Amino acid sequence: MAISPIFTGIILLLMPQILPKDVASNFEKVTRNISMGIALGILLIATMLFFGTIGSIDWTAIMQGDYVLKNDQFSLIPSIGVQWKVGADALSFPMIWLTALLIPISMLVEWDAKRGHLFHPLLLILEGALLGVFITLDLFMFYVFWELTLIPMFLLILVWGGDDRKYAAMKFFIYTFTASVFMLIGILIMYFHTDSIAGPIGTMTGHHFDLVAMTGQTNLIPSEGLRHFVWILLLIGFATKMPSVPVHTWLPDAHVQAPTAGSMLLAGVMLKMGAYGFLRIAVTIFPESTVVFIPLLIFLGMASLVYGAWVCMGQTNLKRMVAYSSVSHMGLIFLGIATMQPLGIAGALFMMFAHGIISPLLFAVAGAFKHHYHTLEIGSMRGIAHHSPYLSGHMMLGWMASLGLPLMAGFVAEVAILIAFWIEFGWLVMLPALTLIITATYYLTSMQKTIFESDDPHQGKLPDSLDGEKPRDITWHENTGMFILGVLTILFGIFPFIFWDMMSSWSTGFVSDVLIDAMHNKDKWNSSIEWLVEVLK
Repeated sequence: MAISPIFTGIILLLMPQILPKDVASNFEKVTRNISMGIALGILLIATMLFFGTIGSIDWTAIMQGDYVLKNDQFSLIPSIGVQWKVGADALSFPMIWLTALLIPISMLVEWDAKRGHLFHPLLLILEGALLGVFITLDLFMFYVFWELTLIPMFLLILVWGGDDRKYAAMKFFIYTFTASVFMLIGILIMYFHTDSIAGPIGTMTGHHFDLVAMTGQTNLIPSEGLRHFVWILLLIGFATKMPSVPVHTWLPDAHVQAPTAGSMLLAGVMLKMGAYGFLRIAVTIFPESTVVFIPLLIFLGMASLVYGAWVCMGQTNLKRMVAYSSVSHMGLIFLGIATMQPLGIAGALFMMFAHGIISPLLFAVAGAFKHHYHTLEIGSMRGIAHHSPYLSGHMMLGWMASLGLPLMAGFVAEVAILIAFWIEFGWLVMLPALTLIITATYYLTSMQKTIFESDDPHQGKLPDSLDGEKPRDITWHENTGMFILGVLTILFGIFPFIFWDMMSSWSTGFVSDVLIDAMHNKDKWNSSIEWLVEVLK
């Protein structure tokens, strides 16, 4: 599932360079159709897996540490113990299905993208890399897929981005790649502390990258200080990708300059890679370190939540406002994990999923404003509902969903996290709860100024950027993509159990099998100096 879109995308990119000019010209015309066909095929397979049509899988019965769709693992680089080992569980499958869903929708929204014969195959390559992150159970291959996602996204921003696309593309790459180096150092430290296992190990090193075996190894990294150090290294890599304050500054620039499809996938799936990796690797392998650093998770979560919401209040650019709102919502994920409660962790997982549907809708709306009105400035237009009723309707639904309106997917996740946070930390829950009021303020204000407020009851105030051009509503393919996302936002808000049940079952097993012992065996550190001394031993 991960390899096929990568190879297909590469072939589609190379074929026009190989074929004769007349044949290549005709081939380019069908490239986007082929890309869409492959993406829809993957979505069909993922959906059939969910319903049990393929594999007869009961996703609610999969506990932490259990995997389905496992392959017969085989060695890729025998000398260092790299193997091709994949599997899925209730933590990864919602992200797999979300990726399979968003790729064809993002293709549809930007169906008429310039140089579509290059644009759509890049989205296919990105899909394969994202799926690889979520299915691989070998840390070396995890890192390879993790870094591979940077290449197509970098090119999407650099080639199809806005006026400052070069700056944004380089900033995106430097931030995320540098953070990944910290994560790689942590992975290598883990690698050199692995024991021999029954499966493939490095013939030259005697170690392995098997994530499942690392999770089951009780003496992985005996030194407690070194374990904490590795946990911090992993946190840097994953928090930057989410992103969390203070390593978030690359995100607004990347979103503002990225094409619509790039922003949809960046917010919808790529940010979730950080939360997924943090749960899959850092929390699972080092639960004691996670317990020790709960105050740090609360600080990062609160800082991201409050800062992101507060900065949104002063934004006049639609895309930048939505980008900072993503920083705020990602803070809720850290708070959910910090509760160490099944409800809180399940809420964090559902927030990853719900935000993965809502945020692409928000960026699709913002991208449509840029495409049809040639501006993203909130103050430059008023009463756009008169001219673009469909765009205005999608904006209302997306904004309401993101501020946590009941019967929408975001509300389910927010309530679960806040209840769990109240159970664990009491009145401290007032800070994230009050932040939701700020969220409602900036969303309602931007919506009121953009689509409702007008001096003329029959005519909106059009931005100067139209330069006399007649305003128009969104195209059929933009409307279809936004409609699908809107329907799913409501569907998962009214019937959250569709994915909530598997997330809740997994979270319950995760807490009972991994976190409870860590909480009981927690060794309270008296000072940061003691921790530093232990690291240096």
